[in-house]
Amino acid sequence: MNTKRLLLLLVVMLLAVTTAVISSCDVNVNVTPGGETTDETTDTPEIGSTNTDAPDTTDTTEPPETSGDTIMEEKDILMGEEIALQSGSNEIKLVTENKKLLVTYLAAESGKNTVVNPVAYDFPDTIQIGEQEIDAVWQFVSSKHVTTDTTNEFVATYRDDDCKCDLVIRVKAHTDNEGPFEFITELKNGTDKTIRITPGSFASVSFNLGSQATAMLVKKESGQAEGFTHYDGNYVGGSGIYLFDTAERTSARAWVNTDQGWNESGFIPMIYLQGSDYGVYCALEWSAGAVRYDREGDEIEMSVSMDGVYGQFATASEFITRVDAGDTFLFPTVYYGAYDGEIDDGSNIFRRWFFDVKAPDKLREDKNEPLTQIGGMNDIDLMFVESTKWDYGWWSNDRLNPPNDWRSLEGAWGLADVKHPGYQSVLSQAGNASMKGYGAKLKAKGINWTVYLLLHDTLDAQGQPSDAYTEFNSVTHPEWFSNRKVTTGMGNSADLGNEECVEYLKTELTKFFGENFIPTWRTDFEPICRSSNLNNRHFANGSDVMYWCTTGFVDVVEHLIENVDGFRYESCSSGGSMKDLITATIAVGINCDDCANYLSLRTTFYDSTYVFHPTQMQIPMNMSFFNTNEDMFYPKVKSTCTDEDYDFHQIMIDMGFRSTILGSPMYGTWGGELLRSAVTEYSALYRTKIRPIQRDGELYHILPRPDGVNWDGMMYADPDSKNDIKGVVFLFKPSEQTTDRYTVVMDGLDPNVTYQLTFEDRPEQNCTAKGSVLMSAGIEVTIKSIGSELIWITEA
Repeated sequence: MNTKRLLLLLVVMLLAVTTAVISSCDVNVNVTPGGETTDETTDTPEIGSTNTDAPDTTDTTEPPETSGDTIMEEKDILMGEEIALQSGSNEIKLVTENKKLLVTYLAAESGKNTVVNPVAYDFPDTIQIGEQEIDAVWQFVSSKHVTTDTTNEFVATYRDDDCKCDLVIRVKAHTDNEGPFEFITELKNGTDKTIRITPGSFASVSFNLGSQATAMLVKKESGQAEGFTHYDGNYVGGSGIYLFDTAERTSARAWVNTDQGWNESGFIPMIYLQGSDYGVYCALEWSAGAVRYDREGDEIEMSVSMDGVYGQFATASEFITRVDAGDTFLFPTVYYGAYDGEIDDGSNIFRRWFFDVKAPDKLREDKNEPLTQIGGMNDIDLMFVESTKWDYGWWSNDRLNPPNDWRSLEGAWGLADVKHPGYQSVLSQAGNASMKGYGAKLKAKGINWTVYLLLHDTLDAQGQPSDAYTEFNSVTHPEWFSNRKVTTGMGNSADLGNEECVEYLKTELTKFFGENFIPTWRTDFEPICRSSNLNNRHFANGSDVMYWCTTGFVDVVEHLIENVDGFRYESCSSGGSMKDLITATIAVGINCDDCANYLSLRTTFYDSTYVFHPTQMQIPMNMSFFNTNEDMFYPKVKSTCTDEDYDFHQIMIDMGFRSTILGSPMYGTWGGELLRSAVTEYSALYRTKIRPIQRDGELYHILPRPDGVNWDGMMYADPDSKNDIKGVVFLFKPSEQTTDRYTVVMDGLDPNVTYQLTFEDRPEQNCTAKGSVLMSAGIEVTIKSIGSELIWITEA
């Protein structure tokens, strides 16, 4: 598991719970952001100089966590001494001053420094005691350079003597992996009082990429792809990917929160800045916050905050929270990195680094991941699919809010009592009436079982909270459940800011998944509360609810990973509403979107993979949408081709399944025909040919974003692979409204190697070409009418 994240979160969990609302007569310390307080002519030594008037440098900082690696060297760094860290060929340089931490250099392999002028890292700088405001003066205490066998880490400690608080900034590089640098900030309360902190903007760095810098932001698209009209007529406007000329759009903000509404939870919290032939990026590893850029002249500041994401539409509320006496507040981790080339080059570096360093061990170490999965109520014969999924409602047959089909007993999962007749039938077909028996049979067959489980209040058949079924209810524990209800007919969401609730879930979920042989938990409908009227680790109705509920949820999942054999976590959560980087540290799969349509899913996969590794992007499709024999067939495309060998029905089946195996495939129907032979065929194709190159290769957006009209497609490439297949191109021609011929320019190949291109459907177009030609001139491909193609790339 991600031990680093666990250790850091355990520090945060030391915070004591204050159960009463702090009244106006309580003494509180408020730390808020402000302007630059450092006088450039006072107490600020030049780089490389020695400050003889420095404050007390007694270092009370604990040794940095090293993820279990052996510390090879720990060296003190003097104030003013420049320190360099390397992440592969990426390099960053930092300098401590008396009241500042400066970033002086950030470059990729080419050595182009993106930080033209040394820039100061943001510190919280105003303290409020009662009505009195005091400017915080963060004086340098110490800094260290810690080297392990896999990491380099710079740790700088600053202290404000008036409030006795320490600010510890860790900058971490993973030396074996090309990629970004992690910025990890902690604020330690050294007072004997509870303080309030308002971090404001933190982890800011300014860059100069020239006058033509372009910014790229990507929407979450949790419900459906932007620009796509769903079969029910619902249309969501937008382009999914937003490219801004920073000279014209001088500021933009990629905000994110845990809202479960359809397409209402913002952006993926990451921004790329692209210069002429190199770029930088900043990303936030959290569920609620914002990354932004602000341009003034040629300098572009990138910064992070947790402000303005509390409301559904990202209102301007400030993030504020408590830190009890002697405790520590852990800021969300921030990534900064540089790259040479285009955004696809940068995204490949980031995705590969994240997969190697941050993704769950199960996903990274098991070559059979991600698993092919089938949803719905089907028997134990899974057509060679590796995982079966039980969806929402297996626990009940009481429909509380027809026709939405929300059901009672959402929180009574601990009973393992299957009341839904469809799932009862599954158990009957398996020859056993219990979940435990079914789980044992699946385990014996080597089949994974994924089960939905919600963190909602337990409601009876009349929709009222009840303690008759399980301890997980608001009658027994009113302090465990917020006033937040995802939608009418559901139980209120659990408030994981409550530490007692978190500990209960850790214990009971370990029993449920372990005793019933269920390896995979799949969440839905807001496991991380967006708002709460309770006063737990967070304030009642506070802007810190999502922070502490995220902390609690991650703690629960990491406990399960540690304590349930082979445990896996999948995030559905109203489609892609948890499409963020903290979720990606614990989830083997995250939904691309929630509309189950192959075209929308292909589009959201295209967008989201500018940030996420494709193994983590799950494509849960409904095969009825591309089955021409079904009423649900949608989009209602038509072919006028009359060629004898043109089978439009099979053409659409192939297009749908090829859209699905672009990422992590999950097959399903909504009561339509189960295309068993196609499921078997494409599961085998994915496992033997696609999955290896998806895991180990790079992904390129070689064609434009899907729009349902024009050609679209993507490409996997791994020219150094020991496997025969060095690449595969996915091509889609979704309509007759575009030309039958398209020149496909590829990427990621060895320019000096001659390749054999083998067409899956159109062998008459097989050819050989040198990598340099394929990546410059490309090849012309023909698809008549409507269709798709897979082009396999091997060495000639």
